[in-house]
Amino acid sequence: MKKPYRKTSAERQKEIVQAVLRIIGEQGVTSLTTNTIAKEVGVTSGAIFRHFHSLEEIFREVVAYAIKKIEETFPEKSLPPLERLRTFAINRVMLFESSPGLAWLLRSEQAYLTLPKDSVNALQKITNQSKQYILDLLEEGIGLGIIRSDIDAKSLLIPIIGTIHTMIGIPGIRKSAGYKKTEVEQALLALERMLLSPNHLDRKPQLNNQFKKE
Repeated sequence: MKKPYRKTSAERQKEIVQAVLRIIGEQGVTSLTTNTIAKEVGVTSGAIFRHFHSLEEIFREVVAYAIKKIEETFPEKSLPPLERLRTFAINRVMLFESSPGLAWLLRSEQAYLTLPKDSVNALQKITNQSKQYILDLLEEGIGLGIIRSDIDAKSLLIPIIGTIHTMIGIPGIRKSAGYKKTEVEQALLALERMLLSPNHLDRKPQLNNQFKKE
């Protein structure tokens, strides 16, 4: 008789990390206990600590996982500046829409009070890296004459980040049957038009492929 497959510790650790993010995203951090994690994973509460020594260690692994997923949202720097920005925005929106727990890690003040200090530092580092990424593409676009130069890159950064954060809260990003008329798409077009230099305002907007109807 074939023995039932027994998951490895690495597999269980990944399940625990993903369970933590689901609980935080759906129920809030106050609902996060070893019992709720165990129930979500489908194991006993004691089994949790066969894979992690403490809740603090779980949090560290959750943050490490989150940072890895966030790093995957950075587009290739070989793309033109505005295409890079659109891709960056869509990647972030899709990631945080699919995992509200990730958004909590980056956007909640409570996260900074709950997480270990080194994990907080790591999240602040990826946040600063994201801002610098946008600043670099803005300065490149300004230098190429594509992005308006009458407003400095640091000032343009504020509405860009605000728009991305707002888009994360818009429902129907993945489920809409007609992407051409979604609020998300309109927000991206408005953002691009705001950024364009006067010489490029008459160009036809190019939408990210993820928002074109199949």
